[in-house]
Amino acid sequence: MTPEEREAWLKARGITIETVEDRKAAASGGVAPVVLQLQGTDVSEDVDGVELAFVPADTSKPIRSVKLPPGLLQPGSGDAAVNFVKPYFASNTASVDASLLKEQAGKQFAGGNLEGLDMSKLTTGAMNAVAAQGSVETFPLVRPAESNRYTGVYVYLDEVGLLKRLQQNKRATAIAESCGFSPAPSFYGDVFIGRVATKPMMMNVDFVVGKDTDRAAEWMQRAGAENLIWQAEMNKIQGNSDTQPPAAGTEGKAVQESGFAFTQDDDEVEVTVEFDEDIDKKSIKVVFLPKSLKVTYKGEEALNINIFDKIDVDGCTWQLD
Repeated sequence: MTPEEREAWLKARGITIETVEDRKAAASGGVAPVVLQLQGTDVSEDVDGVELAFVPADTSKPIRSVKLPPGLLQPGSGDAAVNFVKPYFASNTASVDASLLKEQAGKQFAGGNLEGLDMSKLTTGAMNAVAAQGSVETFPLVRPAESNRYTGVYVYLDEVGLLKRLQQNKRATAIAESCGFSPAPSFYGDVFIGRVATKPMMMNVDFVVGKDTDRAAEWMQRAGAENLIWQAEMNKIQGNSDTQPPAAGTEGKAVQESGFAFTQDDDEVEVTVEFDEDIDKKSIKVVFLPKSLKVTYKGEEALNINIFDKIDVDGCTWQLD
């Protein structure tokens, strides 16, 4: 297999590859097609190509169409939307917030323990250099399944939008909620939404503003069930049984552990810590991390546990009964 054939094979399976030619084109000083389209009027009827939805974080601005130019839609090119939208995110020159960078690093690395992380390499300057190149994260709203003809719908967002303290995109979150996500994820800054077919090969297909962005759209109504189908298929591939016994704490009965008790369901885990005395709420400190929970009272550790899977830190709360 030649290098060109290997590149085409990888791209057809969704692997994003940036070649030397791609980098030279990006550095040539030309204005990217996505930026040109968004600087003009609504171009949905004027430009050939595959349609994406552009969803601004500012709710006073309309959701509008942009189109992947035909030149990017070569056979075997995979998901062309990633490289198409990257220059738009690079054009946002907001700087990464240094304090937020350290805070997020503490949450994401080593369970909050930064001793094993070289913070000298994770600098604001380094992150700004990455952001200046454009950094795209994709979030699947619906996974490819037989019922949707193996076609997924994805959000394309600025990977460092949170660190730039960009405005939360409430409309994108509402769309994710309509797709069955609970709690729905938070997106920061402007986003794009597109559709990708995966069979017979990966290719971009139209995601139409109005028809597909309507909260009552058929694809949104099916999304929750189709994501469950996809998960069931992944369980088969990974050897997990759909008929495994219920996980501990899922049948309404609390599981008692040393120092705490817990119950859980598909969406939430509730942890209860008991104290032997009347306590002062102001002296309690609760720290939620993606895979751990820590409770201290008057500076002394009352609980420090690891959690089996990642949790949504922003959606966590605690209360005193």
